[in-house]
Amino acid sequence: MKKYKWISAVWALSLLFFACEPQELDDYDLGTKPMETEVTFTTTPQADRPNVVTFNNTSNATGVAVWDFGNGSKGKGNQVRGEYPFAGNYTVTMMLYTKAGAITKTFPLSIESDDLSLLEHPLYAALTGGAENTEGRTWVFDQYHGGHFGLSGVTASTPEWYAAGPDDKLASSLYTQRFTFTQVGVKFEWENNGFVYTNADGLAGLAAMGYTESSQPPAGDFDVAFETAEAYTFSLNTTDSTLTLSNNAFFGHYAGVSTYEIISLTDQEMYLRAVSAANAEHAWWYRFIPKELNVEPE
Repeated sequence: MKKYKWISAVWALSLLFFACEPQELDDYDLGTKPMETEVTFTTTPQADRPNVVTFNNTSNATGVAVWDFGNGSKGKGNQVRGEYPFAGNYTVTMMLYTKAGAITKTFPLSIESDDLSLLEHPLYAALTGGAENTEGRTWVFDQYHGGHFGLSGVTASTPEWYAAGPDDKLASSLYTQRFTFTQVGVKFEWENNGFVYTNADGLAGLAAMGYTESSQPPAGDFDVAFETAEAYTFSLNTTDSTLTLSNNAFFGHYAGVSTYEIISLTDQEMYLRAVSAANAEHAWWYRFIPKELNVEPE
């Protein structure tokens, strides 16, 4: 993403983070901007399972703690838990937000060995088909059934503003998207036929990433020429039921986010929700089914 010229470093960093996690905006609490020495947190590996780590905000300041676990997952709160199936060195970041500003604290975390049992959660099995499924599971939009793509306000529990009917977005790039998840290696493959779909709010974000070639399909809004990366990974946080795609990937519809709330996930349906970073008042809803189940009904 293009860098903005220095206007105010602290303001710019805060804006960037808010753009990634707009659902937090209403929660940042009152308080004075803490000094760096006041911001602290602890890491406590689980005694019988050291790849599961509890993080505690121990700061001598009032605010809201927002976490990046360094493994693709995020969290919020004074006590959160991160899971690390694979050995490696990670950088954990806590940003403490107050009304007067934000302070960042980082901590290097070393995980000594793999714990692949963390991948045996039912959500992993549903998403990927399990470790024995070396080809992974491919998901597509449930285009032949209503409600596969929707929009609501951020506090709504359903896509109350708009729910696409069967084949509503056929004349767009939305149904050309293919998403394959493989448990071994936590690999994510994205096929998009050269385009992604977005609305007017998302055009600026894509343009900032260098994707400026767009057209208006008969289905409305915009198709934007977009080249996917050769390889991605994914992170599944089973504690808060969120799915995060690496390298700023997204599910074919650009809303400025790569982390999705899992509403439901079985071997026959994946229903996700994401609060837009392009418009903080919007929440988008997506329902996918395995590719082999995407059959037009008679």
